[in-house]
Amino acid sequence: MTIAPSPWEAAARLFEPTPESVYLADPVGWCRHRLGEHLWSKQRAIAESVRDHRRTAVKSCHNAGKSWIASRIAAWWLDVHPPGEAIVVSTAPTYKQVHAILWEEIRGAAKKAAGRGDPLPGRVLQSDEWKLDDGTLIGFGRKPADTDVHGFQGIHRRYVLVVIDEACGVPAQLWTAIEAITTNADCRILAIGNPDDPATEFASVCKPGSGWNIIRINGLETPNFTPEQVAAHPELGELFTKLGLGPTTEFVPDALRPLMLDPEWVADKIRRWGVESPRFLSKVLGDFPDIGEDILFPPSLITAAQERTREPGPRSILGVDVARFGSDRTILALRRGPVMRIVGDGQKQATTATTGQVVSAISEHLVDEVRVDGVGVGGGVVDQLVELASLGEASVEIVDMQAGGAATDSEHFANARAEWTWGLKQRFEDGDADLDPDDDDLAAQLGSLRYRFNSRGQVVIESKEDMRKRGLPSPDRADALVLTSAAEPPVEQLVEDPDHDEYEISAY
Repeated sequence: MTIAPSPWEAAARLFEPTPESVYLADPVGWCRHRLGEHLWSKQRAIAESVRDHRRTAVKSCHNAGKSWIASRIAAWWLDVHPPGEAIVVSTAPTYKQVHAILWEEIRGAAKKAAGRGDPLPGRVLQSDEWKLDDGTLIGFGRKPADTDVHGFQGIHRRYVLVVIDEACGVPAQLWTAIEAITTNADCRILAIGNPDDPATEFASVCKPGSGWNIIRINGLETPNFTPEQVAAHPELGELFTKLGLGPTTEFVPDALRPLMLDPEWVADKIRRWGVESPRFLSKVLGDFPDIGEDILFPPSLITAAQERTREPGPRSILGVDVARFGSDRTILALRRGPVMRIVGDGQKQATTATTGQVVSAISEHLVDEVRVDGVGVGGGVVDQLVELASLGEASVEIVDMQAGGAATDSEHFANARAEWTWGLKQRFEDGDADLDPDDDDLAAQLGSLRYRFNSRGQVVIESKEDMRKRGLPSPDRADALVLTSAAEPPVEQLVEDPDHDEYEISAY
């Protein structure tokens, strides 16, 4: 005779382990056996932290596989919990980041499992949703409005996992919304991203005493920084010694190495950014920069400009920061209204070559005005461009920019360079700047600029010489951009050419 189970027994059976939940306590083993994938040590630490802690914050360098491991944790979460009782919610600063980064990786995990003959439950859709075969929604990616504290209302499951990708760009209001749906003991939050801006909610949760389990991924500790690679790059050897680090001996499959941080890239950034720059600290060392009140362009302004898309203005202004020898570079920056881009980059070239580069840019970009740093070697480029203009070979306005000259507003600025640079800062603060999101060199240089007030209360911008003392390279890209963005058009100047009459060069 069959005895029917009591209501309590029936309820208990609902929570009995399913065949998949043998990996409930082993996310690393789940990745290895379900997907045939290798997790390196920091990825293992992240997966195990989500298993063991209600809140995990990961501040990471570039190319450490952070979004990849977040996608695997999401897939593991839904595979090992009872069908329909778990849900994964993800968010990021933009819809593009939700769709093209994390959910693309989640779709890849589902495809891999299916290809191995053991598919994950349900279907992962292109709409960034994961549904069971009966239509039950068990996962989705969403980018609510930044101010929507109710952006994730209506989610009621026992096992909720929220993934905050690119967490530094997610505003505080959405963190509040996330906390509201993860109030029971079986819920988890994974916040992961580059530690770009110390004035964010992500930075707050990454501080000691926040209640979050914090994991830092230092790029110098990622698998490609082997003894051979460190020895091959003197810059890396010096930095490892300075920081008291040793090369890694961790094994990873060869197929994984091309996907991770490249030592050659880091060596290049040591030269281009300097190890003291905020960008290097966040993108390479995986830590929040210490941003003081003397930083001219805080990370929030730079990030906002990189994420902004604006229509170009009608007038094109080309800024030319001239270098001839040494490590400094000749940079051409183009501004069309709010849209600002670097369009030329050269090194160790004669002034005649720089002039030719400018003439080519005038034609290619339909430039209306050229502003040249006329101090020192740049004066020769100004003279050559003026001569070409007089011969009808360059029909644009040529302006000799003298950074050490007097500011128009001499009450507040020590010299013209300070006034121009402050003018660029004002554009950023007004939302009138659209930067190339892939130009990390420009972002690093802008983020390294400092200012102070002199005894007269005037703004002074840190000199290139003082920046070099801090181990930073010359901010050539930033300086070229500054030339295009003077707060006020330069006053009319006279440029004398020894072989021709005196030409008046009017400013925009």
